Amino acid sequence: MELEIRLEDGAPGEEFTSLLQWLRRERDLQGHVRAQRRPTQADELGGAFELISVAVGSGGIATAFVTSLGSWLGSRRTEQSVSVTVDGKSVQIIRNGADLVDEAELLRLIKQTLDEH
Repeated sequence: MELEIRLEDGAPGEEFTSLLQWLRRERDLQGHVRAQRRPTQADELGGAFELISVAVGSGGIATAFVTSLGSWLGSRRTEQSVSVTVDGKSVQIIRNGADLVDEAELLRLIKQTLDEH
């Protein structure tokens, strides 16, 4: 099963790269995280990276992903809006730079989405 992660609201490319590198450094996620390009537009030379894909299956990969995402969100000083999609069902997480990330709630939302399959 694939989780698709998108940064919303026109987040700069640096934030996308930061999240991608953060997830790739997580030991339990190594080999499960990849960036995907969006289709090339007529006036572009190549498609920009648009989403991060995380392959989850049995084991603790989903939990490792949620923990890592929560840590990354907690390290941001500005508001971030992230959507996590599984088979067309999405969860959107909006974090204000001043608020703490509730990892338990984040895990519950994502697991609820996963369990609906």
